[in-house]
Amino acid sequence: MAELMLPHHSNPAGFVHGGELMKMMDNAAGVVAARHSRSSVVTGMVHNIRFLSPVRVGDLVLIHAKLTFTGHSSIEVQVEIDAENLTTGEQRRAMTAHYIMVAVNVEGKAVEVPPLIVITEEEERLFNEGLARYQALKAKPGK
Repeated sequence: MAELMLPHHSNPAGFVHGGELMKMMDNAAGVVAARHSRSSVVTGMVHNIRFLSPVRVGDLVLIHAKLTFTGHSSIEVQVEIDAENLTTGEQRRAMTAHYIMVAVNVEGKAVEVPPLIVITEEEERLFNEGLARYQALKAKPGK
């Protein structure tokens, strides 16, 4: 996904609001999760949000979203934002985050999702990292 950053995305200094970028990331994560689960999805959690570089009006935002882990009804999506200066062509990583999306039925109840099939070593590494995050979250009190 790509979107040109315009003045309505920014503060008076010309920097894009972090919340605008998070909304774009959430949309990308939702598309990836819905395509995998073939159901409606809701955002269950966002973690490991990192703001790495400011995004300015006039930058082209490139959003990359990749499914990394599936649980029973949850789907972890790694989302990265790169910002491109259209004048110079320079690209920089602006943000990263992990979104936990939950597949739901029409009543809003969680439903089972298909397992993620990993093929490459990179996919296996990302899956294992996602599994570790999932287990750490489940181990926290109140979960």
